[in-house]
Amino acid sequence: MSRRVGPWLLASLFVTFLLLVAGLRVGSFDTDYATIWRALSHYDSTDPVQLVLVQLRLPRLLLALLAGAGLAFSGYLMQAMVNNALADPYLLGTASGASLGAILCFAFLDTLVLGGFYLPPLAALAGALFTTIVVVALGTQQGQLRPAQLLLAGVAVGALTAAVGSLVTFLAATDAKLSTVIFWAMGSFERAGWNLLPYPAVAVGGALLLFTFLQKDLNVLLLGEERAQALGLNVTRLRWILILTASGLTGCVVALCGPIGFVGLMIPHLTRWLLGVTGRANLLFCALLGGNFMLACDLLARLLYPPAGLPVGLVTALFGVPFFVYLLRKKRVAL
Repeated sequence: MSRRVGPWLLASLFVTFLLLVAGLRVGSFDTDYATIWRALSHYDSTDPVQLVLVQLRLPRLLLALLAGAGLAFSGYLMQAMVNNALADPYLLGTASGASLGAILCFAFLDTLVLGGFYLPPLAALAGALFTTIVVVALGTQQGQLRPAQLLLAGVAVGALTAAVGSLVTFLAATDAKLSTVIFWAMGSFERAGWNLLPYPAVAVGGALLLFTFLQKDLNVLLLGEERAQALGLNVTRLRWILILTASGLTGCVVALCGPIGFVGLMIPHLTRWLLGVTGRANLLFCALLGGNFMLACDLLARLLYPPAGLPVGLVTALFGVPFFVYLLRKKRVAL
């Protein structure tokens, strides 16, 4: 590990610790450090304060951390796959497909658990994968991905799936299901619980482990499809791995937290700006940075509108929209 990467990773971990502690303190009531320490070291379920800290706030914070890591990682993979700085799970329609899968579960299923499995992540994964495959097929011409064609296909397919999702929401069977869909669509971590955390944890951990072995192939792909093939890289196989991984991460996060935009667009850029384009620790740092960004946005959302907090998707948009405009105005970012 280079001297440049080590300090950034250590700083990111320290920021993660600070944000977790701050998140545990802030809520419908504020608490002190001593109470937090007692709750984490000697948990007493009969103490209402400790119960809130361990059963409500801590799972929410861990879900935010994992969701940010998953979306940032997914965005990094998609930008590498199409070699375009504007690609992210939302512009390529992946998130819209995941949203449609989750909405179908929330709107029409009487139970969301079957055989011990929470169904929305599985439905969102199927929707994300299907949509991404359709977009990639539409964006491929004569066996090669065309970035402009791919992004336009993503916008079109994303708009279609979003419209179908709105129709399904309109046709939701009961007011209770309708309110569930609408609240989920705003993007939040209110559904967090210890029983749901294994889903994003396995998704993010598995993706990090997989691309520990594929980091060099990913860097070769950044040279362009023709050069990568000339160097012996199986581009088709790698792209399928990227599609499956990015769809899985996006589907899992969207199913649990709702559509939260711009994380997968911004964080990969910040990662490459700080560590370079082909750094060995880029993916790990990208995941950490994404998690920290989501923790900070969730904390800001609760501070701006206490005690319930704003939908976190609104806060990420406050940062993401200006960043997207900035990217569009840069001369070297072109469709």
